[in-house]
Amino acid sequence: MYEDEVGLRFFLVLFILTIFLTGCSSSEQAVLSIETQTSIIKVGERISLSAVSTETLESPPEWEVYELDGGTFMRTAGNQVTYIAPSYAGTYRIIAKATRLGGEKVKAVQVIVVQPQILIEPTFARVAIGGAFSFVAKVRGVDSSKIQWSIDESDGGTITSSGIYTAPSKPGFYTVVATVMTDGRPCATATVHVE
Repeated sequence: MYEDEVGLRFFLVLFILTIFLTGCSSSEQAVLSIETQTSIIKVGERISLSAVSTETLESPPEWEVYELDGGTFMRTAGNQVTYIAPSYAGTYRIIAKATRLGGEKVKAVQVIVVQPQILIEPTFARVAIGGAFSFVAKVRGVDSSKIQWSIDESDGGTITSSGIYTAPSKPGFYTVVATVMTDGRPCATATVHVE
């Protein structure tokens, strides 16, 4: 009896929630949406965005970025535009606004994650057993203090927070990794030949 009551209550709550969500859904989502091949790009990169509508609109959509200094567009009106990511990593909201034939305003929002660019110099180094070598991580889009250094192999030596690598006592090829501690954890690698 108790299990039947719990099951009935669960389905009742689910039914009410479904009615509520259906009643609260916006007609904007059904009328206008944004399509893109990817929503994750690097600082300074460009991406094509398309506005897709389920009905004829009064005029082509107008585009904007919600956040201040969140990037720009090659042009701000049309069904297809090119978004240019800003020079600083972050999460930005792209908005397409349009007007239906009856005069109602509609909009669509697309979240774009802009990741920093990172590389290690040099990408290859030869180090003697027990020797040391200094790597440099060049990052664009965040402060360099967000870089974390590591070695892929557990017996591949050690590396400091400033990129100074100390080779192990065993020869071989090892991978140095510089990871930016932001969303998506973008990273760059370098190979070390310990001989």
